[in-house]
Amino acid sequence: TSLSARGRIPFKPSFFDLVVIDEASQCDIASALPLIYRAKQVVVIGDPKQLSHISGLQKGQDQKLLEQHDLVRDYSHWAYSYNSLFDLASGLASGEDIVSLRDHHRSHADIIEFSNRFFYESRLRVATRYDKLKHPMNNGRGVRWIHVSGNVVRPTTGGAINTREAELVVGTIRQLVNDQGYKGTIGAVSPFRAQANLIRETINKDVALSARLIQHEFLSDTVHKFQGDERDVMIFSPVISQGTPAGALGFLRSNGNLFNVAITRARAILLVVGDQQAAAQCDVSYLAEFSSYVQKIQDAELAKVEQILADCGSEFPAVDNPEQVSDWEKILYKALYKAGIRTLPQYRLEKYALDLALFDETHFNNGRRLDIEVDGERYHRNWTGELCHRDQLRNQRLYELGWDVMRFWVYEIRDDLDGCVSKVKQWLEVK
Repeated sequence: TSLSARGRIPFKPSFFDLVVIDEASQCDIASALPLIYRAKQVVVIGDPKQLSHISGLQKGQDQKLLEQHDLVRDYSHWAYSYNSLFDLASGLASGEDIVSLRDHHRSHADIIEFSNRFFYESRLRVATRYDKLKHPMNNGRGVRWIHVSGNVVRPTTGGAINTREAELVVGTIRQLVNDQGYKGTIGAVSPFRAQANLIRETINKDVALSARLIQHEFLSDTVHKFQGDERDVMIFSPVISQGTPAGALGFLRSNGNLFNVAITRARAILLVVGDQQAAAQCDVSYLAEFSSYVQKIQDAELAKVEQILADCGSEFPAVDNPEQVSDWEKILYKALYKAGIRTLPQYRLEKYALDLALFDETHFNNGRRLDIEVDGERYHRNWTGELCHRDQLRNQRLYELGWDVMRFWVYEIRDDLDGCVSKVKQWLEVK
């Protein structure tokens, strides 16, 4: 650690050719200076959308010290009461020296996609190996919300607790471990220390459950404890419900990064146990939007069954993203329909929209599924480019979900439409 270097590593300038500082958003500038002194070059790795360091120096004190030593004009970005080492480094580095790590390898797409949109401007690419995830549920969703209302109270030690919510968190853990025999790691996280403590204390009262959770590396704690850590299953307890103190809401509003860390510690599934209606109606913007996000995932699961059973007709049906549909997709759809092959245009699967989705008659008994993609040459020409890299990740994810993928260039549809239809027929005939 940055603080343990003292006394262990000689305090000599340029002692190392290279020093790499990880989790730099949590590292304060002052603690890093002795490490930087020992280095010829420094690599600083961190995420400004995660938690920052906790400073014992108030912002006002910091500002006075800068003014006292005439440093405000040239060194204001070195004020470490609110600037982390990552903030400092990103401001000093030139553009060619900044590398964005965009491929996300930890979580199910449902888990990371909200943060990707809300915090990272959709820059992340999901590259998770789904075959490595330990999913406890029969369905493939990565996020579930288990609704429970309750009364929020402020304990004498501060913060907020929701007893009914904590009890359901423990009940959910008991069901995972005792009833389902789940083998993966489990964690429980809350923005409020009092709630995390209550969950842990309730677990400890069940001696048998507490003993079994040792092998699941169980931890119930605040978000700060989980930064840099992860579990196969994370249970998030937001606490928000009837009677939430104004101070608790204010704390949440001013700590969006805390929420980002909380919901991205899960690998396979994030279980939110809390009052979904209260979250949707509270004036904490990210929590309200997250409630809506999870609801859309749940609604989409129900809509999929109806969609799969539907006959869209011989004409290309209306879709919610017509600007992404080419004329060649419509031509192929009509030709397939005429040949007795019913496809679903712009079928939603996780974060993707499939051009034409095809299910065989045994779909509900783990039947075969085919994604038919129509690729425009101008759109997909650069195979080594960003777009085609995303396509490769997408193909890999579809394979993991049990889908086959068949791609047609637009010139194939234009020059040999019957041949394209024939290829799809051949896929259907394989049993």
